[in-house]
Amino acid sequence: MRKTREVTPYQDTMTGHPKDQDQGQAGESQYVTIQQAAQLCGVSSKTIQRAIHAGTLPARYPLKNRCEIAVSDLERLRPGQMSGHPPEPLEQRVATLEQRVQQLEQLVAALQNRSATPKSRKGGKTQERTTGPLPKQFVSLLAFAALHGVAEARVQAHADIGLLPVRRGAWTDADGTNVTLALDAKGKAAFFQVYQGVPPFVACDRCPH
Repeated sequence: MRKTREVTPYQDTMTGHPKDQDQGQAGESQYVTIQQAAQLCGVSSKTIQRAIHAGTLPARYPLKNRCEIAVSDLERLRPGQMSGHPPEPLEQRVATLEQRVQQLEQLVAALQNRSATPKSRKGGKTQERTTGPLPKQFVSLLAFAALHGVAEARVQAHADIGLLPVRRGAWTDADGTNVTLALDAKGKAAFFQVYQGVPPFVACDRCPH
């Protein structure tokens, strides 16, 4: 006796009506799995599953653990419907994008102002006073030369040719002496390097500077 092939029904998730296997096989080439649907739509598999559960994407289950979606349903599906929410009107989306662009422009302008502000402050800090009392971090070049036994004419000549890094200004020392050439910490270190060991150089208590 020949056995009659039983028709396994397909269930449509949208209509709830069964579809026979012959109809399923006839359209099998037009159906894709959840993973394939996600690749076609450029979304994740979970997004496809949520759309199926929300009822916005029809699907069928030819086997117990197999879900299939019609390609035609994917083509009709909009990005807003994919997330389970109705799509926004085009005008509203454009207005939202324009608002975001304005916010980004304001953010860029604020960042540019912040980057410019420290530069001006830094420039103010580096500006040194060239008149008035001699700053505490400076020492008179001539007084420093006399302390170490080096001739004034010699250090002045070396300052003029740039051998000694000096600070120039019009200050007044604590004893009332006018100072036009001064040394900072860097200048005192250079002074020691230039004149040490060259008579009549005399080291002080703070050498090497």
